[in-house]
Amino acid sequence: WSKPPPEQRVLVEFGDYAIRLPPEGIEVPVDTYVEFVATTDDVTYGLGVFRKDNRMVFQMQVLPGRENRIVWKFDQPGVYDVRSTEYSGPQHSDMYIADAIRVTR
Repeated sequence: WSKPPPEQRVLVEFGDYAIRLPPEGIEVPVDTYVEFVATTDDVTYGLGVFRKDNRMVFQMQVLPGRENRIVWKFDQPGVYDVRSTEYSGPQHSDMYIADAIRVTR
């Protein structure tokens, strides 16, 4: 894989059983390489992106004290949900954001 340079960068912060996305939201054009950079300072989480029918698009581990990165290209426009895919404790099931990412033409 040629590691294409990302055209957009999205910062995602995890901590205290919460997912914090950019305040302006996440909107990316279809067929654009996007780098997701996820961080946490407490425990291990998972950044999972899902289609509306609950099929997983991708996921990555989010390890404490590191910049965890993945470059992704969405090939279909739509609205995607974000949830933690790593069990991190009793509030894990609350770590869900509907309609978190908008992919546009």
